[in-house]
Amino acid sequence: MATLTSPQVPTPGFPAAAVEACIRDELQRQADSQSLLRLPKPSDAPKWEPEIDSLVVVEIICAVEDLLNVSLPETFTPRGGYDSVEDCIADVVAAASAVWHEVTKKETQHV
Repeated sequence: MATLTSPQVPTPGFPAAAVEACIRDELQRQADSQSLLRLPKPSDAPKWEPEIDSLVVVEIICAVEDLLNVSLPETFTPRGGYDSVEDCIADVVAAASAVWHEVTKKETQHV
C-alpha cells in the first residue's frame, strides 16, 4: 500500500551575509552623517563608532525589511539603541532571521 506525502518545497537559507552587509552599510551611512558633526581626531585615536540610538535602529530595520521583503515587529526596536556595532548586528540578524523563517515556513505550507 503506497502512502501519499505532500511534496517538500525547499526553502532557501536565510541570507545572513546579505543582511549583515545591509546593516553595516546603513551603520556606515549613519557614521558618515554623524561624523560631519564631530571634530577630526588624530590618526592614533581609537576608532569611533556611530551612536546607535533607537532612531538609527529604525533606519537599519527599514533597510533590512526592504532587503528581505518582510516586516519586523514594531516591538523589536530596543529603547536607547545599542552600545556597540556588533551587538546591533547580532540582534537585528537574529530578529530578521526569526521573522524570515516564519514567513518562508507559512509560504511553503500554502504551496
